[in-house]
Amino acid sequence: MNIPPPFPMIHVSGSPHDIGYQHGKLAQPQVQASVENYQRMFLDYSSITWDTAKDYALSFIPAIEAYDPDIMEEIRGIAEGSGFSLAEILCLNVRSEIVLQGAQVASHLDGGCTSCAFTPWITAHQETLLAQNWDWKLAEKAGCILLHIQQAHKPDILMITEAGIVGKIGFNSAGVGVGLNALASDKRIDAQTVPLHIALRGVLNSHTLSDAIQAAGKMPLACCANFIMASAAGQAVSIEIGPGDIDVLYPESGWIAHTNHFYGPRMAALRDTGRITTPDTYLRLGRIQDLIRHRASDAITAKDIQEMLRDHMGYPDSICRHEDLTEPEEKRMSTVFSVIMDLDRREMLFAPGNPCSCTYQLIRLS
Repeated sequence: MNIPPPFPMIHVSGSPHDIGYQHGKLAQPQVQASVENYQRMFLDYSSITWDTAKDYALSFIPAIEAYDPDIMEEIRGIAEGSGFSLAEILCLNVRSEIVLQGAQVASHLDGGCTSCAFTPWITAHQETLLAQNWDWKLAEKAGCILLHIQQAHKPDILMITEAGIVGKIGFNSAGVGVGLNALASDKRIDAQTVPLHIALRGVLNSHTLSDAIQAAGKMPLACCANFIMASAAGQAVSIEIGPGDIDVLYPESGWIAHTNHFYGPRMAALRDTGRITTPDTYLRLGRIQDLIRHRASDAITAKDIQEMLRDHMGYPDSICRHEDLTEPEEKRMSTVFSVIMDLDRREMLFAPGNPCSCTYQLIRLS
């Protein structure tokens, strides 16, 4: 399916460099939009100049090479295909680390996403479903694409990403899918770290859920995150990744949900700054849990999940998030897209905006 802008479908294939080059060339307008958005965001909200950001981003090359040299080669290809420098494309791939480590930005721009996964125990057709509303700055909608990757010796991938970024939210031909929730802590570790979007690509390159867990945790992340993951084999987990440690949370009663604060027991002593900067995380988690429990006595369908993701309790800081016009501009966020992945069928229902006002469109990995 050809989704209209601002979410064009980009098909790429070949060697890692070929995949990156095609990505950069075919999505050049969206890469440019992402570069312009983050160049402005880093400076306006954290006083980080683009030159400083580029120097910082370049420092991650050894860690990315150590994690997976093919991913680094793909990033080089994106730079060549788009016409932007390697440092600029790296800035996009480490944008979470730049955002979450700038004190001013961290206080205003922690992404407020809501995610959930459902196993065959409670779904209508015994399928595994993974769903998320991705909340961020609406300006970045112009930088988003649907990316279909065909690669040798690794699964094919269908993901929704910000152009120029090699790993994001999606699933692969092996039936492994992943969603993302931003988490935050003021603790740092003195070790080689890898950007979270690189680890997300590692998850999407995985053939099994156990491989995906290993990909998420084999190197420390440079910032905190929760990866909610599931597979067509019928299992799901939520992996909270903190400074130098992970906690793997297994579903109770066939489902699991997450928002933007740590709640795993291994992270109980961690200073969680997201608890203060995104207090609505508690309300969104409680609400999605209530909605799931209310429907769990019957078999859950994709239509049920659509209604959950359209929920407006606590508006505008609701599961379906809208900009709060009473807040300063830098604090305003909205749901940029909503997705429900059927990992058995290798397909997704995709809403290119607030799900309350967008029709979900069916997209298959083929």
